[in-house]
Amino acid sequence: MYKVFAGSFKSRENAQERVTFLRSRGIQSFIVTTIISGETWYRVQAGAFSTRDNAQRQVSEIKAKTGITAFIATETAASSTSTTPRSIDLNPTTILGPTQLSAEKMNEYVRTINPNAPLLGDYYKTLGEYYGIRGDVAFAQAMHETGYFRFTGDVRNGQNNFAGIGATGGGARGATFNTAEEGVLAHLQHLFAYATTAPLPNRYPLVDPRFHLVNRGSATTWTALNGKWAVPGTTYGQSILSLFQRMAQS
Repeated sequence: MYKVFAGSFKSRENAQERVTFLRSRGIQSFIVTTIISGETWYRVQAGAFSTRDNAQRQVSEIKAKTGITAFIATETAASSTSTTPRSIDLNPTTILGPTQLSAEKMNEYVRTINPNAPLLGDYYKTLGEYYGIRGDVAFAQAMHETGYFRFTGDVRNGQNNFAGIGATGGGARGATFNTAEEGVLAHLQHLFAYATTAPLPNRYPLVDPRFHLVNRGSATTWTALNGKWAVPGTTYGQSILSLFQRMAQS
């Protein structure tokens, strides 16, 4: 694989600023971490290609649209499989817990099904870790809710509503969020409301408009969301877990 990087930073905040800037110029990217000489660096990845020619075209496009000089790094097939931990739990039950899949793994999987899917893996990874929620399973839930981000239901592409928040049926479009990050934030906050009665951590503002409508702590497991997140939804949680397992084993 030939991976295209549009920046490498010691600060995650600086890397996130680069991601935001690239998005404003029509280029999707996400953050990956790497260790260099014992130090953690945050790289901004803007594509992965099976041929160098395609990677070079991406480098040229980034330069033309942003003025940034991107670079290409190669990865062997053997190393690319390392994004999934060997000890991964394929049968997670609780909503709270560590996010085990990498952002790259999530992004790569969804794009095998929908090549135009937004690159949201880093948001689900980092925000999931912040709230103590299984961000990788939440990502599977988002794929389930949106039809792999094709948005074929009531919620429309552009609403940044990846969890169907407020889409209560009868054609109701549900909530709209200003950015993709805000949409993921609302999704995880809604899960947090169901999973625990603990106070919501305050690093980020509350953007979930239905947070206070949730019976706090009423669904600590994914299958307990049956009949709550989706109605009647008798196999809702099981569908999410099945999708997660396919992604983890891909």
